[in-house]
Amino acid sequence: MKNLEERQREMKERALASSSSNEAIVALTPRKKREDQSDVITLKKRVAELEKRLLALQTENQKLRNQKTIIVERPVQQSTGDSVREQRHNFLKYSNVRRY
Repeated sequence: MKNLEERQREMKERALASSSSNEAIVALTPRKKREDQSDVITLKKRVAELEKRLLALQTENQKLRNQKTIIVERPVQQSTGDSVREQRHNFLKYSNVRRY
């Protein structure tokens, strides 16, 4: 029974000690409040700038992806003269190999 009462007393003392330390922290807060507000405003401005930059980069990325898609998917068009020349080249190339 004594052990329980001692523990309860210690717990109450700890609770009072922690509340007094919280009061000290609260007392310091009004002095730093202006500094904290200016820091918060500065950080909010920085976040807004970064969000704008992010949107600009996403837009640029999408444009580049579209350009890449157009370039990659563009069909290769050979003129008939090129295809005939390639066929003749291949014929001569492989017909000479058979001779040797």
